[in-house]
Amino acid sequence: MPAQQRTKRPPIDLAAELERAVERNEFGLEYQPIIDLGSGSIAAVEALLRWRHPLMGTIAPAEYLPLAEETGHIVPIGERVLDAATRQLRTWHLGFARMQSLRVNVNISPRQLTDPGLLTHISTLLTRSDLDPSSLTLELGTGCAAHPEPIAALADLGVGLALEDFGQGSSLDDVREMPLTAVKLVPTFAAMAAGNDDDVAFAESVLALCRARGLFTVGKGVETREQARRLAMLGCDMAQG
Repeated sequence: MPAQQRTKRPPIDLAAELERAVERNEFGLEYQPIIDLGSGSIAAVEALLRWRHPLMGTIAPAEYLPLAEETGHIVPIGERVLDAATRQLRTWHLGFARMQSLRVNVNISPRQLTDPGLLTHISTLLTRSDLDPSSLTLELGTGCAAHPEPIAALADLGVGLALEDFGQGSSLDDVREMPLTAVKLVPTFAAMAAGNDDDVAFAESVLALCRARGLFTVGKGVETREQARRLAMLGCDMAQG
């Protein structure tokens, strides 16, 4: 008998589904380790947002995050992410002695920075969870530099501020002008650090610039032990897969 043909699901109204997803709280978090290249231990984790639709399964962030930013749904979603991530970090701190110094990274979008309640919300969460502000790092993506006042207020609160994908759309002015504590290097940087002499020289100069600014550096997209080893040799602080 011929194989039974699958019924093709009709296209959905993603905007409507996103609004319902916020109401039904269909979002969850996964945590990706960030490794200290000096000690080999887990220094921090990044909270990664996941939308698990009851019919469509997991929907890729690239499909819905721009829409959430455009519609403003990113604000309530972001509040829940911060709430869940700080709760989880407090649970780890209380439950495991070796995790006392663990930090958590959470992405913040330009739309969230325009929310007047953001600073109060983060301050309340840190107090409620009895977390030192430095245990939370907010990752700032493209467009965040256009909002210097809320960024400065967050820095005054004492949380870490990391620039996402430095080397891709992020300018040297961002590193010079923003009150950052860290930069996360564009994923191709890991391969460059293990590349030819010219690539290695360029990678070394970028890392030297970051050190001169007093910034921690995180190599993203690290896929091999050799890449991690070369990043460590060049002075990169941390690595993330």
